[in-house]
Amino acid sequence: MAWIPTTDIADAQGELLETYRALMSRPLPAVYQPMHGGAPGIIRAHSLDPALMRAVFGASGALHKGPLPSAEYELVAAVTSRAGQCLY
Repeated sequence: MAWIPTTDIADAQGELLETYRALMSRPLPAVYQPMHGGAPGIIRAHSLDPALMRAVFGASGALHKGPLPSAEYELVAAVTSRAGQCLY
């Protein structure tokens, strides 16, 4: 099994810490708020590359600024990923 080392917000420094702060300042649906209080796993998985983290979640954040509930945006993302043969 593959293992990706990640850095949570509590251990982040420099550019990664600033990126986490910017991302975590946005509204986050309750379903994505981890019980441990850190960043959600999908965000931590991008912690190796803060620039990529900003790009990925900036784009997804822009898509979620409409009238749909967050669950419906997730459904659109899942269908789009499946149509594009993305296994995420």
